[in-house]
Formats: sequence, structure tokens, C-alpha cells
Amino acid sequence: MTPIIAAEGLSKSFGARRALRDATFSVQPGEFIAVLGASGSGKTTLFRCLTRLVEPDAGEITLGGQRFSGLSGARLAEARRQIGVVFQQFNLVRRLSALDNVLAGRLAAAPLWRVLLRSFDAGDERLAIEALIAVGLAEHLDQRADTLSGGQQQRVAIARALAQRSRIILADEPVASLDPETADAVLGILRGLTRSSGIAVLTTLHQPELAEKYADRVLRMDGGRLLDS
Repeated sequence: MTPIIAAEGLSKSFGARRALRDATFSVQPGEFIAVLGASGSGKTTLFRCLTRLVEPDAGEITLGGQRFSGLSGARLAEARRQIGVVFQQFNLVRRLSALDNVLAGRLAAAPLWRVLLRSFDAGDERLAIEALIAVGLAEHLDQRADTLSGGQQQRVAIARALAQRSRIILADEPVASLDPETADAVLGILRGLTRSSGIAVLTTLHQPELAEKYADRVLRMDGGRLLDS
């Protein structure tokens, strides 16, 4: 089976500090992988390299078997649509509704004039509504983001990644600011999506018990090195 994303020998230094050292791994369709590591171990650098927000100094990245490293311009933007990103801080537009925030996941696929006017076609709106239903927010489509609970806001962020039609979700500490019950619910949604739709999830966590409960595989980072658990 062709991995959704794979990295071979990724390395990154910031001055004299080696933040990532020869990271090699792959993620299969429908797989949920958790990465554990202390602060400063290299987890965020790994994620930023995988999305090419930071360019690795060495190594290769492939998406769906196609080379991701070296792409630029429109080809890079198109490839990036396969990767949905969910952050610890939800990065929602607080004054907009849940639905409008999820529609932001369609921006890369929409014509420029629709983006400027915030005018999306019926197909985009249907995708956004389906994504919110998938994360259990059918009754909150029109509710302002700043009136939702923390767990609900994180589910909106997950729905936004779904509306993007991502093949993999990179979730960087997605439950760090949530209470234990809400964290369980959010990770349960992410795991459910891998089982129902074949989306892959690669997430960083700092709670080993949650990683063991939800992940198919647990990787550990130490000193920039990615290790099997």
C-alpha cells in the first residue's frame, strides 16, 4: 500500500542546534500515529518540515507516492491541500460562524472572486455542512465561534481540515488546552475519522495514556530523533 505521507532522512538545524536528525517514517491510509516527546524534542520542527512551512536541510518527503520536496508555486499549493493542519490554539475567526470557519477550508479550491466576496457555491457549502455533521456539530452551524466551548472549537478546526478534503490531518497538540473528558472526545472523533473515511492522522501528544488508547502506533522523539515506541 502506498503511504499517504512518507519522510526519508529529514534533518533540520537552526544555527548550531540540530532540531531534527534523520527522521524516517511513513503513514498509511486510515492510520492514527501519535508522536510523544518532551518540549524541544523536535516535534514541531517535524510538523513544520512535513508541511514545508520550514524547508528541511536534507531528506525527502512524498505525498501519495509523489515527490513533495522541491515543489513550488501552484504545484506546491495543490499538494498542500492534501494536508489538513489542526493546532493547539484553534485558529478560528471568532466573530464568524462555525460554518463560515469551516468554509475557510475550501479557500484554496475556490476561484479568487469567491474568496474575496466570501461567496461559496452550493457544493462547497454542502462539504462544510457534512464536515460539521461528521464531528457532531450539526446543531451549531450558525453559532459564532467565540460562543462555542473549547472542545467544540477544536471540532470546528477538525471539520475545516475535512472540508479541505485532506488525505492526512497533522494535529499539533490538539488536546493540550482541553479538559480530560473533552480531550477524549476530540481524539475519539479523530480516530473515528480514520476508521470511517480512511483519512490518516499524525498527532503530537504529551499524554502517554491517550497515545496508547487511541493510536495505532506510538513514536517518540528525543533530541530531534524519531524513535519507535
